[in-house]
Amino acid sequence: MRRTAVPAAVAVLACAALAACGADYAGNGSSKARAGVTDVQERVTSVDWGACDLQGMFQGRELDAAQAAWAEALECGAIKVPVDYEDPGGLQVRLAMVRHPATAADKTGSLLVNPGGPGGSGVELAAQPFLPDAVTAAFDVVGFDPRGVGASANLTCGSEDAFDAAVTDVYTDDPSAITDAQAEALKTGAQDFSGECAQEEDPVFLDNIGTMNVARDLEVMRAALGDDQLTYLGYSYGTYIGQMYLYLYPHKVRAMVLDGVMRTSGSVLDVAEGQATGFETAWRDFAAYCLTVDGCPLSSVDAADTELTAILTQAQERVGGGLTVADMLDMIAQSLYSEAKWPALEKVLAGVAAGTLEQFVQDLQDLAGDEGSSRPLRLPPIPLPRRDSDADFYGVQCADRDNPGHFGAYRNSAEAAFGNSALFGAGISWSYLPCATWPADEPNPSKVDGRGAATAVLVGNTGDPATPYAWAEQVASDLDDAVLVTYEGSGHTAYALGHECVDAPVTAYLIGLTVPEQGLRCPQELG
Repeated sequence: MRRTAVPAAVAVLACAALAACGADYAGNGSSKARAGVTDVQERVTSVDWGACDLQGMFQGRELDAAQAAWAEALECGAIKVPVDYEDPGGLQVRLAMVRHPATAADKTGSLLVNPGGPGGSGVELAAQPFLPDAVTAAFDVVGFDPRGVGASANLTCGSEDAFDAAVTDVYTDDPSAITDAQAEALKTGAQDFSGECAQEEDPVFLDNIGTMNVARDLEVMRAALGDDQLTYLGYSYGTYIGQMYLYLYPHKVRAMVLDGVMRTSGSVLDVAEGQATGFETAWRDFAAYCLTVDGCPLSSVDAADTELTAILTQAQERVGGGLTVADMLDMIAQSLYSEAKWPALEKVLAGVAAGTLEQFVQDLQDLAGDEGSSRPLRLPPIPLPRRDSDADFYGVQCADRDNPGHFGAYRNSAEAAFGNSALFGAGISWSYLPCATWPADEPNPSKVDGRGAATAVLVGNTGDPATPYAWAEQVASDLDDAVLVTYEGSGHTAYALGHECVDAPVTAYLIGLTVPEQGLRCPQELG
């Protein structure tokens, strides 16, 4: 499909003034990019806020009383920034923003939020109430769509249909045993998708969609909002944005919460193998829970992988309609992002095992979606991409990291990930194959120490499927000044989900800069 969003959103900028920034990435045109950010800040002095199109924003979705009251107070705005900060007068991209004004008269400032991805919409996140009342009283809650996402020149190049079909075909297979024809389908599907993006997309935009430039955009937004320092809450991939900001502008940080911490080191294949372990851990945590419930179709944690495959194979045979075991495993993987979905998942699997399939497909789809979620976190396509186009995801992930360019590396990774998780592992590694031939590549620094920044607060779940707890531990160790709050449970991210042990100290930190105690561990709460 041909993309039109960027040409429509890219225009020459004639805006006005802001402040200076700190050090820039030496490997990415440091002096030019630093000067470019300063130049933009001198032209973009504010955000022009106005009424939001609530009908378009919520697409007719019915809101409850709290959501409706929140929506009525929203203000929408945008700023324009250079696609390439080394060419501040060149092509521009419009960054969409939304703000919910602080409910207290004496506000602290702005809290910028990002839900993850890459590809998650901060506008969608901030358009609903999800934070504690004390936070929304103290801060204007500001969400933004990063460049290439949503209303900020959404990247939608290429077609993944052939690639998705190829990954689905080998999803549960041992990667060492796939046929030459299957390998060729994987390679061709991935190459065609990345090749179409190279042909359809403005190469300047593709070259500059990565997270380092998102961090620069964040610095422009901070100053345009009138805040002397940044207060930031990032979930999942949003923690990667936060780490790049810490790298570039450590002295501009007032407070930073990173929940569901992404690793910055390694290639996408290192990420995939870690995520395979994470999903297997989360699945086994669910299995242990299931065994405490009457009617659980599993006999033991160790047998859970084999028994789930048998249950889903039975469902595939009886439901038909083209639904594959890979499709169902993908939906189950998505449901593992939230502990709140465990009771419903147990009932769905028990029903299938008992032969009750009337609502199975719809129930599983509901679990894979936002049903039971407290936040609309748009997360990585793990294990399989299931959106119209995941170009926004690949455009960032593939460019941000130094990735192998040959098929053998991805096959080796799929084998390693399969060893970590026979259910989910291989599919995760295969899903990153477009990075082998992606047309843009400008890796970021692989380690951030944030020296000179205020204390950062990290939140990690011991059973997080998508951002394994080991990543939070590593980043906490790498940062010069950081505290790690541990939630001893599963699911992806923990802050603002009603866990008082997590919420209270993180909220106190955001508002009053009271740093949580080092080593704080919070027990699992399942409702």
